[in-house]
Amino acid sequence: MRHFAVFSAFLFAASVSAFASVDTGLLALVPAGAKIIGAVDVTRARKSDFGQYLLAKAQSEDIHFQEMITQTGFDPRRDLQNILFATSGPGTAGQPSSFAILARGNFDPARIKAMATTKGSAGIVTYNGVDMIVHAKEPGQQTALGFLDVGVAVMADVTTLKQIIDGRSSATTLDADLQSKINSIGVPNDAWFVSLVGGGFLADHAGPQGASQAKALQGVVQSSGGVKLGASIATTFDAVTRSPQDAVSLSDVIRFMASLVQMQRQNDPRAGILATAIDGMTLQNSGSAVHFAISMPEKSLEQLAEASAR
Repeated sequence: MRHFAVFSAFLFAASVSAFASVDTGLLALVPAGAKIIGAVDVTRARKSDFGQYLLAKAQSEDIHFQEMITQTGFDPRRDLQNILFATSGPGTAGQPSSFAILARGNFDPARIKAMATTKGSAGIVTYNGVDMIVHAKEPGQQTALGFLDVGVAVMADVTTLKQIIDGRSSATTLDADLQSKINSIGVPNDAWFVSLVGGGFLADHAGPQGASQAKALQGVVQSSGGVKLGASIATTFDAVTRSPQDAVSLSDVIRFMASLVQMQRQNDPRAGILATAIDGMTLQNSGSAVHFAISMPEKSLEQLAEASAR
């Protein structure tokens, strides 16, 4: 079970590490009703300077990670190509959130299934011709892993995985606004996300110290962002708010947070690195829309990662 958990955790971590060009095959499998979608083009990221830096820093000495590779033949540092995360958004006490992590890569399903069933409490449940590896003793909402085609793996809650299996013969029709934003932000970036979920759920976690930030987040109706890797790492964020006044409030919060970082540039090496990038940031309002962009030399991002690890 521990080895299966390592495999599952890597899929999850890779999908949220930066919410990639658009893999239309994986996107076609996303279940209807998805409100937040993010992706990483792992192949392109791996070839970038920062990707090479991360590979060099990978914890290859982790015994559990190495055991997983030996037993499954799957090395995510080499075998993952694209990964996509989709969810219906925050759940409630009576209705948990649905999610799916879809990955394209080189997998050996037989070895992975054998490892999952012999090393822990996972079991195999066949549904509509697909073997699902299900966590037999997982508390709460169960998750499962299935291989829908050669080179395509999906980890999801059981209900969502069954929905994907049932609909795999026909492409999903996504919300038109969601699809439009994916086409806009996904094609030029190596990693991206699109959300049709309002910012209220983020505001709930802001705490008493972040009252002004929470209020600004509550005004967000839609958002999207992307990361383009290269000699400079370019990051963009766009939000649509309820009104022009909400857009101004969100911009004011971004400026305030940026000023806090700049004030610490002499005292904290991490703030110093970020402050240099913030000096050249772009922050624009247009009606109820906010656009934010920032760029950082790849070497500076490496320095930031090193400083944060200390």
